[in-house]
Amino acid sequence: MLKALQKSKQLSVIAMDRLGDYLALLQIEMKLQGRELGAQLAGYVLAAMCAFFILLFTGIAILVTFWDGDYRRTAAWFVVALYAVVAGAGISLARQHAGRGLGMMTLREEIKRDVALVRESL
Repeated sequence: MLKALQKSKQLSVIAMDRLGDYLALLQIEMKLQGRELGAQLAGYVLAAMCAFFILLFTGIAILVTFWDGDYRRTAAWFVVALYAVVAGAGISLARQHAGRGLGMMTLREEIKRDVALVRESL
């Protein structure tokens, strides 16, 4: 019984010592996750804005296409293509950041190692 109390006291000391490390690691991982979310949000906002411009300039391009003059048609469709490429790049950026999904993996691994260490010591 006395051994169990000594082990539990040692484990509580270890746990209290590691709690500060866990909180610091949690803070770092939350910052990293916030950056990823910000980049993903920026990509989607960029894609939404460009999608709006695609619709706007598609309408203008259709109107201009029926007017006389080759330069107006080429310019109008170039603007549509340009915004389509930018919207695609925004979606690509957002998907790259969305695919990572490794939220707080370092903290999880540290806790798993500590739990394994505690189990071994018991």
